[in-house]
Amino acid sequence: MDSPVRWPQVALDAVAERDSRIPHYLRLPPSFLANYPPGSDVRSAAESCGLLSFEELEITNPVSDATSLLGRIERKELTAVQVVTAFGKRAAIAHQLLSCLTAFFLDEALVRAQELDDFYENTGRFVGPLHGLPISIKDHMDIAGHKSGAGFSGDTLNPPAAKHGRIAQVLYDAGAVFYCKTNLPQSVMHLETHSFWGQVVNPFNTNLTAGGSSGGCSALVAFGGSPLSIGSDIGGSLRSPAAACGLWTLKPTTLRIPRGAGKLPMPGADSIVATFGPICRSLRDVDLWFSAVLASQPWLHEYDLVPIPWRITTPSHWSGSDGRIRVGVMWHDGTVLPQPPIQRALKTLVSALGQHPMFEVVEYRPFQHLQASELAHELYFVDGGTDIRARAALTEEPILPLTEWVITRPTVQDHAIQELWDLNLRREELREHFLAHFNSQNVDVVLCPVGPGPAPPLGTATYWGYTNVWNLIDYPAAVFPTGLHLDAELDQKDTVERDWMSDADKEHSVRYTPMDFARAPLSLQLVARRFEEEKLVHALHEIAKVLPL
Repeated sequence: MDSPVRWPQVALDAVAERDSRIPHYLRLPPSFLANYPPGSDVRSAAESCGLLSFEELEITNPVSDATSLLGRIERKELTAVQVVTAFGKRAAIAHQLLSCLTAFFLDEALVRAQELDDFYENTGRFVGPLHGLPISIKDHMDIAGHKSGAGFSGDTLNPPAAKHGRIAQVLYDAGAVFYCKTNLPQSVMHLETHSFWGQVVNPFNTNLTAGGSSGGCSALVAFGGSPLSIGSDIGGSLRSPAAACGLWTLKPTTLRIPRGAGKLPMPGADSIVATFGPICRSLRDVDLWFSAVLASQPWLHEYDLVPIPWRITTPSHWSGSDGRIRVGVMWHDGTVLPQPPIQRALKTLVSALGQHPMFEVVEYRPFQHLQASELAHELYFVDGGTDIRARAALTEEPILPLTEWVITRPTVQDHAIQELWDLNLRREELREHFLAHFNSQNVDVVLCPVGPGPAPPLGTATYWGYTNVWNLIDYPAAVFPTGLHLDAELDQKDTVERDWMSDADKEHSVRYTPMDFARAPLSLQLVARRFEEEKLVHALHEIAKVLPL
């Protein structure tokens, strides 16, 4: 059905409505914004703008995490109203610098926060493990009373959600306070975040992306506008943003975490299933989030979820000698050699782990990553991108370059049902072979890059192979900051001639210029077998003992 409102008016109306929700007293003047030209590090802007009190700056300091905030609320050092106010104000500032929000409803959040404070004062109890914690949430997930979208302007013409989606309801029941929704790319299927809502940029360097598709989440958390944000991952959409902004995340095995209602990029396309997870500031916040969500027994409300409680216990067996954690290091995926800063981060961490008594470090050989990555791209758009184009055509919205790129990959085409069945059989065969290969390496976890380099310059995130392979074979994968950042002296361009592993390998090597990535955080990825999330977190607890590097 054609929309009565056309491009660009539909987008202008939606953006104007969002921006009108930011109070005048939190708006940054053009003269202040002019202090941060493209390529700036904007993290100091929260302090320099003068809109936050000393107490609010202290509450929202990115060094602090969600777990510590909850402890301060419990000890009555802070109220939920104070915490929500501080993060709401900082989120408004973040958005004006980073374009990270699609909706802002602080007044509504403060009513909820006061109710939680009153409950705690009257009963001496928390309503749940997330009592009073402000949580931001990706735009396609349903929040009662607010619209949901998949990065298309036509989605704004739909009515608000009548109720919370399942994941939001679980978090709400645990005591979370929702105060904003975060930006996501057109179609949700980018490893950057660019839609009619705006282009999300990286707080460390605004010429770089904050990742995607949960880039609004990562930019907001890295700036200090949210202690914890909820995103989703079908090809790297939690891990790419976390890596770009130096944050923590864990993409779980599918069908372990509830999803619920919302706007999906391609409803009904389930050859590769998305899963939800947190983007946050610490490993213990990852633990907190999964513990809170799975304590609600979500499998009693979503019929297809696997009923596995969250249990962080020491594994009964590690594969290394003398009971050590055996870490397989995948230096590259056989398709794209990581750029120099990622090579340095990986080498530095491997050296540190080699001196740690808890680890046995070995090399992990990559296995058919190119085939797996290309099959994943084919399975994302088995209609050849028809649905994506139709969603944009509803309002005559232009297709953005990265949307066009992802739906015109060489393997993307409109498939007949028998062809789809054959693709699914190929997927199952690859999963079987990947498991056999993983087992043959005799490793507990695999340490590897998250992408070819640090956060890419805007408009250039076109290699998914380090992340979407783990979606195709459905392995849990975590991303963590190493503590290292781009160093132009240490991370000089490699000028040694070599044979290219692929066209993408040549592209990312030639494209790399150290100064383009100034201040970019260096992050890495850790992977385990299906349903081994707790084992992965336990290994990360040990790895964290040598962090930051």
